[in-house]
Amino acid sequence: MTRIKGIFLDFDGVLSSLIARIGWPFYHALKKVQPSITKREILTVLERVIQLYLRSEKKGLFYVPKIIFKISVLLNLKKRHILPFTVNFLILFKKNHNRIFPEEHADKVLAFITKNYQTAIVTHAEKAVIKRAQQEFSHLKDIDLIVARNDLKYTKPNPFGLNLAIKTLNLQPRETLYVGDLPHDIEAGKRAGTLTCAVVNFNAAKKEKKQLLKQFQPDFLIDHISQLPQLLKKMQL
Repeated sequence: MTRIKGIFLDFDGVLSSLIARIGWPFYHALKKVQPSITKREILTVLERVIQLYLRSEKKGLFYVPKIIFKISVLLNLKKRHILPFTVNFLILFKKNHNRIFPEEHADKVLAFITKNYQTAIVTHAEKAVIKRAQQEFSHLKDIDLIVARNDLKYTKPNPFGLNLAIKTLNLQPRETLYVGDLPHDIEAGKRAGTLTCAVVNFNAAKKEKKQLLKQFQPDFLIDHISQLPQLLKKMQL
């Protein structure tokens, strides 16, 4: 295997909890209009939402309201519930949008990779979110390159952001590992020609998420971001 020189990371779901920042508003907005819904039903809908997301690479101003409406349809919400669900989700999402919830030991992972590799964050999060996150992570400032939503012409699974990072850092795709937590991260990495590592980071439904990620055939799969340094050490033997 080619020696790895570059480590690229997604942000939400890898370094910072996606469930806490985005899943929490979704769950509580949904519970307001459909209190009896089960975790399994929510996960099933989210899997279908991911498939919708994978088919969309250019997300405009009204993308979020549109995807929320599609979620309402997938959930078979009654017409009188669609508007309250959408409004509640957008309000809670806005309140929670810039909050950062670091994954356990994520800063130690940043310390390890920034010391030993060229590094980049390639994320759908906005630059304002990453700037806010620098207050929570001591070693985020040591990352060589940040490619955020503001820099993207096309979003994942389009490899635009990864290709930009590879070119900027003068790396080859096969000497680069992209670490993400969702199928569109794996798809983007494959299309960019990088090695891919899927990270679960979701104890509440670890088995289900693991099965979902396996369908997209990442080169590596780990349960938590804290396991990344150990994986990298094994890869370099």
